[in-house]
Amino acid sequence: MSAPVTLVVGMGATGRSVIRHLAGRERVLAIDTRPAPPYLDEIRASHPQAEILAPGDWPQALAVASRVVASPGLPLDHCWLRQTRAAGVPIVSDIALFLEAAAPTPVIGVTGTNGKSTVVSLLGEVLAAAGRDVAVGGNLGTPALALLAPSRDIYALELSSFQLERLERPGLSVAAVLNVDADHADRHPRLEAYAAIKRRIYAGAAHAVFNAEDPRTFPASVGAGETGPNAVALNGDPLWRLADDALVVNGVRLPTAELALRGRHNHFNVLAAAAIAWLAGVQVEHQRGAFRGFAGLRHRCEHVATIDGVAYVNDSKATNVGACCAALEGLANGRGNIVLIAGGDGKGASFDKLAAATRRHVSRAFLIGRDAGRIEQALGDAAETAPAASMAHAVRLARASARPGDTVLLSPACASFDMYANFEARGDAFAAAVRALAPCPRGRTAASA
Repeated sequence: MSAPVTLVVGMGATGRSVIRHLAGRERVLAIDTRPAPPYLDEIRASHPQAEILAPGDWPQALAVASRVVASPGLPLDHCWLRQTRAAGVPIVSDIALFLEAAAPTPVIGVTGTNGKSTVVSLLGEVLAAAGRDVAVGGNLGTPALALLAPSRDIYALELSSFQLERLERPGLSVAAVLNVDADHADRHPRLEAYAAIKRRIYAGAAHAVFNAEDPRTFPASVGAGETGPNAVALNGDPLWRLADDALVVNGVRLPTAELALRGRHNHFNVLAAAAIAWLAGVQVEHQRGAFRGFAGLRHRCEHVATIDGVAYVNDSKATNVGACCAALEGLANGRGNIVLIAGGDGKGASFDKLAAATRRHVSRAFLIGRDAGRIEQALGDAAETAPAASMAHAVRLARASARPGDTVLLSPACASFDMYANFEARGDAFAAAVRALAPCPRGRTAASA
């Protein structure tokens, strides 16, 4: 009987971590839809025992494969994966390999349309401050398999829908769904199907954390507001909720003035991290220091500068409408104080929900990128809109429109790939354009400069 063969599909960061994990222990074939994948030379140099194939070798590779480990970037309806299923070859995810290798070490999993990176990053701070040897990654930063180390006593993973759709029963120590809103419509056109994929994270979990204000996050075993030793309903359980000026964390009031993070959406993220950490064994009194010191992630409601009394905020990580709306609600002061820069690749999503938040909080919107016209049409008369030819142009236009006390917010509600390599590059372009602005001469306003 021939030895098993694992066929790794995709040689990006995830594929590289799979090859590193498996090479030398079993026969590994590696293939990519791209002729020159990003880590090809590194894989050849570091793992010569892995057999690198060209895209045209796919039929021969599938013919000998015992299983396929496919990158989450490859949709399940891709022709290669359809052929894999037709051939009866199992499709395995890198997360499944990780969970098998990490056992019995506890693994926390967090998903949601928005906020998961912030929550997982904050969790890492809380657990480390409590003396736990924690590793943080998954969809955020380091691929899961690259986190494995004998010293670890807990892992915290951000899990995307692309990763969860190929996991049967994760069996996590704590599983959380923060929220579900329309995103990745080009890959998940039906919202309810997308939500069901997110809820797969609960399968086999010892504990669950969910959002009582969002029914799409409910585990199958509980209803709105239900809680207990195995589940926390955020904003449903009176012990775990947001108050006007405080978080109620296991019944203890934590004033929001003590938090480095600003905005209701971020306060919810802190609440979620607190509940998850508590279920993982960290008492509330050991969490507060981390909450006070955590200022958030780069490109997520990140303050860049204040010029002539106007704050400039980089929220380039807001790659969908829900994230943009959350930023608008979180940063608003009730008087339409936001000048918005939005636009890019909308991934097939509807922008209709953005109009209501814009009407409440935005004085003017400057629109960039491929779907600027679609956004303008969706906003209608919710705010004045104008196109901008580039990020630098949008920043100059926003500067001319803003008044002291306003916030110029880059919150695109779109992916970046029509203009930039990634959302980080987009955010960096915004920050560079802001820093290129000179303060107005004394006695003149930005609008008159």
